Amino acid sequence: MDTRKHLKTAYQDEKVAMAYDEEREFRDADLSLHYETEIGALLEALKDIKGPILEVAVGTGRLCRRLRGTGYPYVGLDFSMPMLQEANKSLGSDGGGIFLLRGDAFQLPFKEEYFQAVIGFRFIKHLDPENRRTLYKELGRVMRKGGILTFDFYGWRKRAKKEGGRLTVKALRAELEESGLKLLKVYGTRHILCDILSVPFRRLKIRPVVKALGWLEIKVLSRIDELLDRSRGGIAVCQKLGT
Repeated sequence: MDTRKHLKTAYQDEKVAMAYDEEREFRDADLSLHYETEIGALLEALKDIKGPILEVAVGTGRLCRRLRGTGYPYVGLDFSMPMLQEANKSLGSDGGGIFLLRGDAFQLPFKEEYFQAVIGFRFIKHLDPENRRTLYKELGRVMRKGGILTFDFYGWRKRAKKEGGRLTVKALRAELEESGLKLLKVYGTRHILCDILSVPFRRLKIRPVVKALGWLEIKVLSRIDELLDRSRGGIAVCQKLGT
């Protein structure tokens, strides 16, 4: 299957876009461990960013509405107009400093080396290796030297076979280096222990405990992923090389 073409057409239906957050527990009121660990990892990865941020495949705005307030331009780009319309609703009337734009991540309408950071969640991991490399090149074009790229990836899980393919940390590092990117950090977000423990607390609506489990994944268990060179799934933080 041409994953690039599929992603362009998969979210053009208004009903699909409207149900996206609810079906995946990505609403701010939900207690989703996966959602909390994504936000935690992003806040950690972007804490030293002092420049414009680009989020490709911004979708319903589930990430940018939690990251707004950086004080720097934040552009959310998506190919799907229905998804952008949902993002616009979720951000409110003033947008919170987020600028939404329809466009193709493989042909970005931005000048070279403009962004200090690029985010690509629930997008890059669905692409086949060839399309990933093509995308890395285009994202690298609009990133400043030393800029940060962060995205989620499929690790050693069964589902990975059906989509972008299984990746060890070593394989991910090599793939990125071919594209002029250095892997700085891996945050594991699919640890079985946390997944199991989060279920009862999520059902009891005990948010502090779910957040604490997210902290445990990001701060402690992620180190095990890096040491073992294996991850069931996680978040990669990379830096654009160059002088």
